[in-house]
Amino acid sequence: MWTGRKPRWFGDEPLVREPGMPERHLAGMSLASSVPASAGCSVHRVDDLAGWVAIAEPATQIVLWTRPRVAAIAEFAERVLTRLPLEFVAEVRTADLDTLDPLPPAATAADPSGAAAFRADVRELAAAFATLTGASRLGVRLLRLEAPMCPRFHTDFVGVRLLTTYCGVGTEYLDETAADRKFLGHQSQGAPDETSGLLRPGAQVQRVEPFTVALLKGAAWPGNQHRGAIHRSPPGRTPRVLLSFDVQGQDGGFDGFDPTGEGHDAPDATPHHAPCGTTGGACR
Repeated sequence: MWTGRKPRWFGDEPLVREPGMPERHLAGMSLASSVPASAGCSVHRVDDLAGWVAIAEPATQIVLWTRPRVAAIAEFAERVLTRLPLEFVAEVRTADLDTLDPLPPAATAADPSGAAAFRADVRELAAAFATLTGASRLGVRLLRLEAPMCPRFHTDFVGVRLLTTYCGVGTEYLDETAADRKFLGHQSQGAPDETSGLLRPGAQVQRVEPFTVALLKGAAWPGNQHRGAIHRSPPGRTPRVLLSFDVQGQDGGFDGFDPTGEGHDAPDATPHHAPCGTTGGACR
């Protein structure tokens, strides 16, 4: 049950580093600050980790951090990970993030230095996300995908989810002003997104660029019921490498997150919230 209280990091409390969490990638990340969202715009672009707190603004459904592309990491993903079976799914304690290794042994053997850089990036993003949400445990997924897992626009019943595509095509999304939610999910009567009425006149389907980090707010966020980021998997069968984080547990009892991290429908879900795929919308 969610009581509507704000997450602990949206307030005046100082930043608290979880045990085992590296300090360097939290530098300058003030969790007591907030970045105003543009009026009428549900998508907020930020330049650094400090901007992640914009997800707490009521109007904001998506935060996009366009970070610099690191050649060694991107090339490792493209040259190695797109050619290997990759399906890492695990629950990880935040105290153990320093030892998180989502890569198969074959990937490390193929390019040890690229694997080390990739592994460090995953750990840094996980640590920052855990600090932002107050998570004690994270659901971590690193997948090689060759087909859309959620081909229809939908929202998820989670608090907030992190997604980043290391190579290949990124997740597609709609700004709030571009969509008519009454045609979302089952309300479309099976019609394609492009013809169902979901897309308002002049609407543009947007796409998260590779290496950009996306925070997607879900309907389990306090005060966000029947809302949430409208998104879908990109079409096509070009291999892509996708990383996602979900909150699996908050030992401090913080509210606003699906404790399973699986994107299950709300108990009183309406057709606006349609499950997508066999994992309840966990992958994009």
